[in-house]
Amino acid sequence: MRRLMFRKKGILEWEETEPLTITGVNQAIVEPISVARCDLDLPILKGETLFRAPFPVGHEFVGKIKSVSEDLANVYSVGMTVAVPFQISCGFCPSCLNHHTNSCESVPYTSGYGMPPGAHPFGGAITDEIKIPFAKQMLFEIDKKIDPVGIASFSDNIAEVWKLAGRFLNQKKDPKVLVVGGFAGSIGLYTALFLHQTKKADVLYVDTDITKIDLASSLGIPVEHFSQFPKPTKKYDLVCDASANKQGWDFAVRSLGRNAIFSSASIFWTNQWEIPYLEMYNQGVEIHLGRVESKDSMEALYPYILSGAFTPEKIVTKTASFNEAKEAWLEESIKLVITK
Repeated sequence: MRRLMFRKKGILEWEETEPLTITGVNQAIVEPISVARCDLDLPILKGETLFRAPFPVGHEFVGKIKSVSEDLANVYSVGMTVAVPFQISCGFCPSCLNHHTNSCESVPYTSGYGMPPGAHPFGGAITDEIKIPFAKQMLFEIDKKIDPVGIASFSDNIAEVWKLAGRFLNQKKDPKVLVVGGFAGSIGLYTALFLHQTKKADVLYVDTDITKIDLASSLGIPVEHFSQFPKPTKKYDLVCDASANKQGWDFAVRSLGRNAIFSSASIFWTNQWEIPYLEMYNQGVEIHLGRVESKDSMEALYPYILSGAFTPEKIVTKTASFNEAKEAWLEESIKLVITK
């Protein structure tokens, strides 16, 4: 079988490997049919992160079941469409039982698909087939009426919507929400779209990238475009940062009102990062940082997608075939999906 490998900065190569087999209970083999490029993937390929090659790429995917272990034969059928959390989780350890599936204790910390260290034992999603351990925990059946391309990012960039905004909406009455876009490009747009479509908040999307502003505006989302982020003049109940740059971060943290909530999808590759501590302390701000809880966020968001209340497919801006993946994965676009 083939899989796409990140070899070195800016270089991807196809690699031939042995076909996968079922080797124990509670396992499945899935054929990825739609694989989304995460907002982090391009920075990884450009050498802008701490991840180092070589490793197989791709971690956001929807697929069809090819085979399952005998113990699951009456639970899952061949051909069933499934989304798969990119984080490996068992479902029965203390962390999983406490809804922290991103910290499963049955596997090494941060194990997952498509990024080190998990990519080495578990593989990447731009491949002919991928093995799913703990299949009863990991397989998430998708209704046939949902387009797999539209939810290819379900396990990560779409799941971030719940981390950034969804889980906080019941804490505020008619909240005013600011979404600060930037290098976490699709995450900010998914979040703004969810808030706008579900009418759960009065949302404003801001960005310095006119392409993302135009896309958000075309979807009816209130927007404001800046050539560079200014000194804030308005305050918000919830600020969702997807900027991943210093200027956007500073704008976001200084847009917080009293007793506001700040959440961020930005990753800064340093332990030295400034916040206006005294200002945030006096405002009574809650700060929420950290990796997404893939499985739990998928479960929370799925009813909105199934009902049509949230249509994340509108953020997909480019598709390419499996055979075109090597070239397409390196090209700029807001949300790329590789299809089979």
